[in-house]
Amino acid sequence: MRIRIIFSLFIICLYTCFSCSEKKNKSGLTLDDCPVIATKTGDLTTLDFSLVKDTFDFPLSALLSGYEIIRLENSDEALIGDTYAYAVSENYIGMMTVSPNHYKLFDKKGKYISTLSSVGQGPDEYLISIYDSYIDEKNRKVYLLSSMANKLLVYDFDGNPLEHIRFPFTVHKGRFIVDEEKQELLMMALPFEDTPLAVWIQDFKGNIIQSIDSEPFVIDPGDYSNEVNDALNTNQIDYSLFHWWPTQDSLYHYNRQKNQLTPVFTVKWKNEEIIRHDYTELADFYSTILVYESATPTFTPRRPRVIVDKNTLRGCYVNLKYNMLGNIDGPSWCVFNRGYCIASFYPHELKEELGKTLSRPERLTQEMKDRLTKLNRSITDDDNNIMFVGKLRR
Repeated sequence: MRIRIIFSLFIICLYTCFSCSEKKNKSGLTLDDCPVIATKTGDLTTLDFSLVKDTFDFPLSALLSGYEIIRLENSDEALIGDTYAYAVSENYIGMMTVSPNHYKLFDKKGKYISTLSSVGQGPDEYLISIYDSYIDEKNRKVYLLSSMANKLLVYDFDGNPLEHIRFPFTVHKGRFIVDEEKQELLMMALPFEDTPLAVWIQDFKGNIIQSIDSEPFVIDPGDYSNEVNDALNTNQIDYSLFHWWPTQDSLYHYNRQKNQLTPVFTVKWKNEEIIRHDYTELADFYSTILVYESATPTFTPRRPRVIVDKNTLRGCYVNLKYNMLGNIDGPSWCVFNRGYCIASFYPHELKEELGKTLSRPERLTQEMKDRLTKLNRSITDDDNNIMFVGKLRR
């Protein structure tokens, strides 16, 4: 396949104002029209699920200060397919690919840079898959954490292994924050019975500096259907667990100075029927994604999302719309992590969505119509994935 590197069609587009009118749906509903669905006691906000009634289209641009559309090059070594474990820096983006199971690094123009590590049991390889990653652009390092790991893998941008960072015990589905200057790691783990700590800080030699015991959070039996989350989209360090078996839980903030986890958000479920759910914290909102419509295992094509305004405590179900792309629906799962919104579009799906929007040109400005038409015409089914990377307002 011929190499075709296509630069971003949309360079970062700054939004200078997001008025309430930007949050309207077709019926004119805005978040300000929604009822108060939560209460706040001290630091803890509690969503009352029985009060969630309304649904409206929420423009993604209201959460962003800018965005990029990145056309990944089409060489065989650059092809990605299904992806996760994203990492974004100012000029680079990294991701784990499902088939083949590789971690790939690109620049923001879509140029393939390198493939880092591989599955195996060697000293520079990982077990299962990469679960979390981070790009240190200043020091030209990429950090990779496997789903089951006894060390944090470290590579340069060319894919050469550097000195890895050992853990004091096996980490299941961990998350991490690197402090290169202090030579320290803040670690979070999915707490199984063999996991002594839920959160800890260690140096690069594996010595624990401070920690929080895992006992209150232990998942028994240990099951990789569960997840650990740290969105890191605010100036707080957040920690939450996704439980495959629906569980009453909370989203926490970690206070490094006090070495303390404080619950800041939770849900009071209707009739105590807990629905499988996942938390994400944003600058102005708490977001709860429902993995099923009810507690019974019935999948939905697009997972319902409830947002709560942190200040007004108003909220509702929302459908996230990529309004900068003509108000289209995006992938069923987008990631809000480390200050970015990241989504991967299959070319044929994006082309189909753009076609639907362009079939109703009366809803578009001429400038928007011209941009979307140009983008739509440039996409073929043989293209590599098209990445959406938005910078979150903080």
